[in-house]
Amino acid sequence: MVSPPAPSGARHDVGVEELFFSTTDARGVIEQANSVFVRLSRHPREALVGAPHNIIRHPVMPGGAFLMMWSTLQAGEPFCAYVDNLAADGSTYGVFATITPLGEGYLSVRGRPFQTALRDAAFDLYRRVRPEELGAREAGGSAHDAAVLGLDRLAGLLAEAGFASYEEFAWVALPAEVEARLAQAAGIPERPGAQGPLAGMLAATRTIEAELHGWAGRLGDLQAVADRLLAAAPRLRATVQANREDADRIREEDTGGQFASAVVYLRLWAGMAPEVSVLVTELVAELEQLRRSCARTRFRIALAVLHNLALGQFVTELIDQVPGFDEARPAVAGLRRALDEGIAETREQTARNAAFAAAAADRIAALRELLDLPQAMIRQWLATADHGSASFARTAETVQAGLDRTAAGMELLDALSVECRRIATPLEAAVVEAQLDRLRAYSTLG
Repeated sequence: MVSPPAPSGARHDVGVEELFFSTTDARGVIEQANSVFVRLSRHPREALVGAPHNIIRHPVMPGGAFLMMWSTLQAGEPFCAYVDNLAADGSTYGVFATITPLGEGYLSVRGRPFQTALRDAAFDLYRRVRPEELGAREAGGSAHDAAVLGLDRLAGLLAEAGFASYEEFAWVALPAEVEARLAQAAGIPERPGAQGPLAGMLAATRTIEAELHGWAGRLGDLQAVADRLLAAAPRLRATVQANREDADRIREEDTGGQFASAVVYLRLWAGMAPEVSVLVTELVAELEQLRRSCARTRFRIALAVLHNLALGQFVTELIDQVPGFDEARPAVAGLRRALDEGIAETREQTARNAAFAAAAADRIAALRELLDLPQAMIRQWLATADHGSASFARTAETVQAGLDRTAAGMELLDALSVECRRIATPLEAAVVEAQLDRLRAYSTLG
């Protein structure tokens, strides 16, 4: 095997519209490489096909990142990352890479990174981890041992940055990158004069693109509602605890027994605090599950958008018969299959989202039922108590403030619950399924 070149320090950029495509076997050996990959890697195609994909590995990249990648892929999940690659002439080019399990191997679509802040954050981690890996190697450790060290350090640094796992970083990065690409690149081209199966495929990809954008919007709305519920639920727990403290104080101060009738209700109100706390804890857990599920689904939709975009571009190359257009045929087959599997997973995930959202809404209804009775009883006492009492005004003001706090908290939860149920219905996939059927009908193109 030819030794990799030393990095020259030169960089070359990936074009806004350019998308790399490659497939590998289960060991990471390249089976297909499109013209963009050949040109920007500056390796001849015959040097790429049959070579391990790490032929383009840059020494700045930590082994821990690749260990994380393989762990994710072998678990059957897609992976994405900001990566610097090393071209055959020693120059560097940066990509945002996605890798998806496909059959017995893997399919990769890569392109220009658009989200500079996220890319810089990723490379800041790489710069902190890589020297530690190299130090472990110099101390006599194996490459695997150094990569394990790097993986542990990456996990720790991600936790410091507020991410429970690399997966959560990926859930942010891929949708952000795809959104930026759609804003800056031209998207799937139109070819009004095209005819035949290729014209049908191109039309199908454009329809799928529009549907996926709508899906992403709904998931974004649902995730925003989940975030607002997560913020509101603990405030309700704090409100009920404050009410309990008010009730205890009124009972202690009522030495003359003038608020005896109210104290009965206030004790009931105060006694709700532990049960409410349990319900709120369960609600927060369900909302966190919903938030994570929505983030995962948005990741899947963004990946489907990217695969569909690449598919549309390759179909356009076949329509236009650009130089080397035959190389696009196997890419079309692979991308169509990846898109098909990705959409199926997305549909299953959105059904889970709907179930999580319904569970959260049911929990809010249970909270409402628990709190309604003592609230009504205390309001009745306020309406019928002896307002002429000298100390009534102060006590009534305290009780009323507690009632108002509780009512405001429940009204917010109720409103968000309605939004949750409205947005969380399973996605209507009939249009996308029809277009996928249309794409499958042209299987001979692969």
